Amino acid sequence: METQPVFDGDEKVHSCDQERQSALEEARQNPREGIVIPECAPGGLYKPVQCHQSTGYCWCVLVDTGRPLPGTSTRYVMPSCESDARAKSAEVDDPFKDRELPGCPEGKKMEFITSLLDALTTDMVQAINSAAPTGGGRFSEPDPSHTLEERVAHWYFSQLDSNNSDDINKREMKPFKRYVKKKAKPKKCARRFTDYCDLNKDKVISLPELKGCLGVSKEGESYLLCAWPLNTFPTQGQGPRAVLRNEVLDIMYSPAVYWEWAVLQGYCLLQL
Repeated sequence: METQPVFDGDEKVHSCDQERQSALEEARQNPREGIVIPECAPGGLYKPVQCHQSTGYCWCVLVDTGRPLPGTSTRYVMPSCESDARAKSAEVDDPFKDRELPGCPEGKKMEFITSLLDALTTDMVQAINSAAPTGGGRFSEPDPSHTLEERVAHWYFSQLDSNNSDDINKREMKPFKRYVKKKAKPKKCARRFTDYCDLNKDKVISLPELKGCLGVSKEGESYLLCAWPLNTFPTQGQGPRAVLRNEVLDIMYSPAVYWEWAVLQGYCLLQL
């Protein structure tokens, strides 16, 4: 019998069985990359405990979406997880969810936004790592309650908002347009992206609008696939690699230097 998609409010998400088949195929094609294979329950749900066999880490998830729960990871022991933890329905509809991105091929909007977030994440980490400790750069300590996506959005907004007006004006949008055109794919989606972000059509982009058009929510999308103890830095290429194609990486809070290094190397962390 064919597994049907699971619905989270009005949003259709892939069932565990679909994700498992996709992961198995990716693991077959890339056997050395340590892909996590989801464990599924009946009805397309996820088992409440998921594990990464090659590292020995396990964590709790929401059974309807498979989203990892912060602070639940353990190593070599099973975490104590709720058997039926589920995602809460959003109280406010996302105005960008069904918003058309002019010129973007059908079905390519999320691929485009994901590639843009990936590029911004890499550039944020490189900028923070290259900033002199006593320099005057605009880098504040990240809010530990923010997902990585939120940190990226706040950081990039501060880079664009050169006059500290709390919005991005027409002049400040020019480097934004150039960046999007250069970094994100498919290119056809880039031409009208600033118009897409300007939800209320007031010719400026606010922080909430930037976060919205980048698809940044409080919950974020978490893929916790690998980890090493703090202060034990693997060399680049060592151990399982954690970035999934076309997915946004969200790293749970840990000391800033470590998560910055990890993102730069293409690794992700479990909360230790």
